[in-house]
Amino acid sequence: MDAIDDAIFKRMNGRSVSVKTVLKGIEAAKTAGLGIKVNMVVKKGANEEQILPMAAHFKEEGIPLRFIEFMDVGSTNGWQLSSVVSKREIVELINSQFPIEPADEAYYGEVASRFRYKDGSGEFGVISSVTESFCSTCTRARVSADGKLYTCLFAAKGTDLKPVLRSSGSTEEVKQFIASVWHKRTDRYSDERTEETAKNRPKIEMSYIGG
Repeated sequence: MDAIDDAIFKRMNGRSVSVKTVLKGIEAAKTAGLGIKVNMVVKKGANEEQILPMAAHFKEEGIPLRFIEFMDVGSTNGWQLSSVVSKREIVELINSQFPIEPADEAYYGEVASRFRYKDGSGEFGVISSVTESFCSTCTRARVSADGKLYTCLFAAKGTDLKPVLRSSGSTEEVKQFIASVWHKRTDRYSDERTEETAKNRPKIEMSYIGG
């Protein structure tokens, strides 16, 4: 949910989906007892003026909000460095309105830097893949719908899991295969990112691996 303003939200989702539709879904999830976390990708010139309204809304609702620096996931979103609103800018803006303090890391490899509101009303986090990369502590892998394992959000190629899954291998053998793929990973795209790599290095589309 990239904006609380309906016109901005519709412009960004490109499908004329209204904010009310999403908020209705969030309310239904709360009623059902589900845990909720809301992500907001922040893009300069598109929705940065929505940072404070979004923070205020979900602070009041007691729902954790994650601000995500605009990333060059895939090759079709027109990414450029000048469109990135940095973690520092986001944190300073929110702190100017709602005093905050850093929160302790919840687990090793947590991708969001989390902050607590000093009035005890909840928290938010910032995922800063562009300005403060965290490749060295990444523990995230993804599996596409057609059974390929990707060891990086910015990968170009995956490892097909179907052969080992179909070979009647034991659960332990499958675990060992996945571990062997992970231990050979050399992914550190966010450490190496430049305007040039963003334009010329092939990457898998977000829609294919689901983030």
